[in-house]
Amino acid sequence: MLLLALLLLATPPAIAKTSAGFNRDESASLIRYAKECLVSSINNSKPPVAPEFAKKLQRPCFVTFFIGNRVFACFGGFTPRKADLTEEIAANVAMALKNDRRSRGITADQISKAGVQITFPVGQPQKVGDYSVIDPLREGMFVEGKHGGVAFVPGEARTANWAFRQALRRLGEQDASRVTVYRFRAEAISSLNMTDSFR
Repeated sequence: MLLLALLLLATPPAIAKTSAGFNRDESASLIRYAKECLVSSINNSKPPVAPEFAKKLQRPCFVTFFIGNRVFACFGGFTPRKADLTEEIAANVAMALKNDRRSRGITADQISKAGVQITFPVGQPQKVGDYSVIDPLREGMFVEGKHGGVAFVPGEARTANWAFRQALRRLGEQDASRVTVYRFRAEAISSLNMTDSFR
């Protein structure tokens, strides 16, 4: 479940890769595609045209939508579930709207103002005995319960305590000893500067 395939490509300085291994144009294209997937899902309209370069990649990711510093939808995983990155993004957008209760009642006006972040896990999540060792501004937290899990991408939570309590609430779990906590590293591309996304 926690397997991860990560493709890193070396490139000449003229088209140097930025965060998560994508150059600026590629990053902008993926962000635009995720936003168009959101709009088409909400409007039940024709799916957007996927960026060609991303059809050659298979990577796991989380897709997060936010307005200001409030996340209203997020979904993803640590293992690719689809044949290519464009399918992975589209599926995560659909699942975020279906499974994330925070997206209920979102309006068209809010959708137009939404920011997007696509987070790519790096390496395998590492089990921790105490959630308080996680720095949520720089690391992700994944809390796994009996019937599923809740992930917070780096920067989504201000404190580990808040993230852990939110995870318990969303999992419907009152007994903290019945969940397993993991930390994970990740790289992200965002419609905002990564350091500003969720502050």
